[in-house]
Amino acid sequence: MQDSGADRRFKTAKPSVYLDQWVWIRLARANVGRPSKPSDVALLASLKTAAKAGVAFPLSATHYEETIRITDPAQRREIARVMAPIALGRTIRKQSDLVRHQLLTSLHEMIGRPTFRPTPLQTLGIGVHWSFIGTEGFMTVVDADGRIVKSVDPNWTRRLNQYCEFSLMAGPTDAEIPNLEKVGYVDPRYFETNEGNRLAWEQSYVEQAAKIKSREELRVALFAREITHEYGVTFQTILNEYHLTIGSIVSGTKADTRARMMTFSERVPTMRIAVDMKLELFRNPSRPWTWNMVRDIDALSVAVPLCDVVVGDRDALHLLRRSGAPERYGTTVTEKLEDLPDLLADLAGLSRATQPDLSDWSSIGPGNEFSVVEPELSISIPVGSRTQLLDRSGTPLPAPTGAKAG
Repeated sequence: MQDSGADRRFKTAKPSVYLDQWVWIRLARANVGRPSKPSDVALLASLKTAAKAGVAFPLSATHYEETIRITDPAQRREIARVMAPIALGRTIRKQSDLVRHQLLTSLHEMIGRPTFRPTPLQTLGIGVHWSFIGTEGFMTVVDADGRIVKSVDPNWTRRLNQYCEFSLMAGPTDAEIPNLEKVGYVDPRYFETNEGNRLAWEQSYVEQAAKIKSREELRVALFAREITHEYGVTFQTILNEYHLTIGSIVSGTKADTRARMMTFSERVPTMRIAVDMKLELFRNPSRPWTWNMVRDIDALSVAVPLCDVVVGDRDALHLLRRSGAPERYGTTVTEKLEDLPDLLADLAGLSRATQPDLSDWSSIGPGNEFSVVEPELSISIPVGSRTQLLDRSGTPLPAPTGAKAG
């Protein structure tokens, strides 16, 4: 389906399709009998069939951000009802974790540090915690001393966690918000207007970018800006861990230094895609920056290196195609829903998994479907026990505290 010479090193273990938020909204309308087009009903059915056949339709942090900012709780719930049985609660790992792995891979290839090629990263996991903090979290029954109660029916535990993931996708009802605010809940739209927000950060560079007449010079500046602002902490942490400095990567004349730094940066797919899309925007100062475009860049810079197929916004894909990223990473991108059935047919027969799929709910408990119904209290739960959020090793986890959009 794609050029065999493409860089597919970071692809997910399962064949995967990334659907932009507008696609999920279209599917939600079809799911409740209000399809935008009659063909959407058949498309919805084909997606469910493909999901059962093993094709992954993972969600990213951007999906949660875009869903939770919808003010109508009923609309959010409609979207969650169609996301849940297709995405199956499967999510893409926290973006900074992905970029860390890409940076380590680039360092290994450029200077041989780390000495061995980084172990392939588990990119798909289960739930909102995986997409925001890089660790999966599961509601687990524990006794008064915090020990896991192993007598609890694992099927009940599975259904409980699926319902929790569905509820997190849908977000709170209006009646629930006052109590949630007492324990720290913040209106997600606050992050779009608070001082120093990410949209304001991009807008602040428009005038300066317009003064840089050379396309290549602007691209160099944007790479420097991206690695220091978006991933500065991640990059510096890696340098500290391996006792490296920037000088370990670059050396020689000023021209040699810049060329080597660009070579290093271009080996980091998520950063390269973001920079190349932003380059097109900054080269057109008459075009205003919007939150939609900021989120589209976030989503595409993560999804294109990882997924086999990406269905996105027409405008954003136009910028993406100008960068050559789809061909570079062996990804089929389209804005046409009518392309999906044929693409899904090709993917359903593929399987690249070489190890157990930890993003499969069978690792949590037995069952065949994704449940969006709150399970009844199991009679096997001992009196005095409670549910607590734990990771796979049984360590307590905090709730996600924020999104990249902040």
